[in-house]
Amino acid sequence: MPVDQGMLFVFDIEQELNFWMKNTLIPLNIAYLNNALEVVDVQTMIPEHEILPALLPFYTSAAPAKFALEVNAGVADDCGIAPGVTMILTYIK
Repeated sequence: MPVDQGMLFVFDIEQELNFWMKNTLIPLNIAYLNNALEVVDVQTMIPEHEILPALLPFYTSAAPAKFALEVNAGVADDCGIAPGVTMILTYIK
């Protein structure tokens, strides 16, 4: 995935979120954001092929979240995405 791109998941309500890495080939950072766009958790997710399939973990948000942002592993640190930071989301067509 290009370093300047990612995937934003938007949920209807703020809740505990769970993600996993089935069929994903690259390591990713996942940032969980609440309704106020405050980062409540950031984790590094490991690709499926680097883990025994029977042990494929879920990456659960540390607090209720409405958004999950996936970017390449390391991008969160490089961009200062950390718990307590408030994000700004801009829609671009």
